[in-house]
Amino acid sequence: MLKHRIKWADRTAVITGSGSGIGQAVAIALAKKGTTVHLVDRHQSRITALLDDLSFSPNVFCHIVDVTQPAQLKLLATTLPGKIDILINCAGILRQGKLATTTQQEFRQVMDVNLWGAIHSIKAFLPQLRNQKQGGHIINIASIAGLIGAPEMTAYNTSKFALLGLTESLSVELATDNIHVAAVCPGSIKTNLGQDGTFSSDSVVAQTVQKTIHNGAEPERVALDIIQTIERSSPFKLSCVELHWQFLWLCKRLFPSLYPKYASLVYYQVIEKGFLDRFLSPKAEARQCL
Repeated sequence: MLKHRIKWADRTAVITGSGSGIGQAVAIALAKKGTTVHLVDRHQSRITALLDDLSFSPNVFCHIVDVTQPAQLKLLATTLPGKIDILINCAGILRQGKLATTTQQEFRQVMDVNLWGAIHSIKAFLPQLRNQKQGGHIINIASIAGLIGAPEMTAYNTSKFALLGLTESLSVELATDNIHVAAVCPGSIKTNLGQDGTFSSDSVVAQTVQKTIHNGAEPERVALDIIQTIERSSPFKLSCVELHWQFLWLCKRLFPSLYPKYASLVYYQVIEKGFLDRFLSPKAEARQCL
């Protein structure tokens, strides 16, 4: 795919969930390129600390906004000076647990942030994105969890599958407006999800998820993939997805009728017996095969 020449210093980006993890990494990367960056996060301490770290750039601004509150996003969109070229939706939360023990409120909270947060942000900034002569970009940070289902991850999986559906539909809907819409699907990334997420204390799956996050790839690698996705106007990008998850996704695509039983065997037999531990070490590299 051809790489487009982008004058990053002439672009303005809004990044939700920029107080930590992938959002923070891509904010730093764009600031170093001279892009005007608007940091959006609900955690004041995190976002102000990042602003201090980015003091080398006079074009970085922070905004304390909760993406689950559309009124706050609309107010931000109408008060920001200048133009908005790029919207990157990184805000997300994780809840691990079986559906039977997940309350409606807990499930809804995950959907409110991971799916509705992106919807609210897009609706708020879409008028400005449509006004850009050079076109705009909307990047939604989904996950490999939006491509393959896992046990005890129902709420998170549902939100990420839905986010991919939103992305694909919008990519068609906004093509005539010259707005590029894409999804980046990371694998296990070393972010605050391991500390901020909610986990079942007695679950082997919970322990495995926390381990994969702790030993995951650095978010700076995903930031580079996000920038590449924008430069190439790619519709979809796997980022740092481990080989075993890529293998499961391939099996799902090739043998959909066999996938549920096969995946259940992998999760409940292979994981519980610790056979994946060698993949979860800090030295394990995620290679792009698919």
